Amino acid sequence: MISKQRHGEDMLPSFKALVAFEALAQHGSVMSAARALGVSQAAVSQQLKGLEHFLGQPLFKRGGRGLVPTKAAQQYQPVVAGCLGHLRHQTQALFGNDKPEVLTLRVNHTLAHCWLLPRLADFLHRHPFIRLDISVVDWPSQDPCRDVDIEITNGVCRSQETQCEKLFHEQWLMVCSPDFRERHREALAAGELAVLPAIQVKGYQDSWMTWLSYHGFPQSSPRLVLEINSSLHGLQAARQGIGILLVRSLAARELLESGALVPAIEGQMPSESGHYLITRLTRSGKVSWFCAWLQEQC
Repeated sequence: MISKQRHGEDMLPSFKALVAFEALAQHGSVMSAARALGVSQAAVSQQLKGLEHFLGQPLFKRGGRGLVPTKAAQQYQPVVAGCLGHLRHQTQALFGNDKPEVLTLRVNHTLAHCWLLPRLADFLHRHPFIRLDISVVDWPSQDPCRDVDIEITNGVCRSQETQCEKLFHEQWLMVCSPDFRERHREALAAGELAVLPAIQVKGYQDSWMTWLSYHGFPQSSPRLVLEINSSLHGLQAARQGIGILLVRSLAARELLESGALVPAIEGQMPSESGHYLITRLTRSGKVSWFCAWLQEQC
């Protein structure tokens, strides 16, 4: 944890020192930070030394690739980036030319439709001078955050340049339309899934057998009549009565609450996979603000 050598108003570091710290954390070297700030390397080093003295502990160690942040610096960086980002946005709002700062995201298609988009108005209300640029995809990219600020993927996707954290604890559910459940009530009650038509979301082929084993049903998969590469479209197919669908709870929640879909068989199974937030190791102010808002919503 960060050392607390002072209390109250005395714990406010100098503004220049915080700006230098953010630049160092983002660029990883005194030379790059100085170039970004338009000052000398000596000025950046002096500000860092003053901040470390103020806080009572070192913030960086020298490594093979430049400066390596300490654990305290890793905790402090998103706080500083968020505060400076907020100050920049509010200054822009009051005195700027009204040109918004763009935050780019690549988001899983189903998550964007079922969870993120219904909540985005709140983020944009809080941060009116951020404009979001969102691309929706079905599968994680092979090189995360190479050309976007944030990725929210279905499944883990790691690299040496990024950090990755799970957003939700989801459950597998078996769902169908109310009419389908009524028509196949006896087979569903007996667990005779092999005679029932089923919808399969591509990429989850092993989930059926795992779900059957978890609930003690015979290891006999349902009769697949439709394969599709998106849970969102699989849900719509289930809504039309095409068959039963094994799907994660986050995607199905809204349709279950409205009654458009119902549990085909009661019960759920924890999902080891899920949706992950991916950013670069060092987060800019706008990225830190979005990540903090996202965690609050989760």
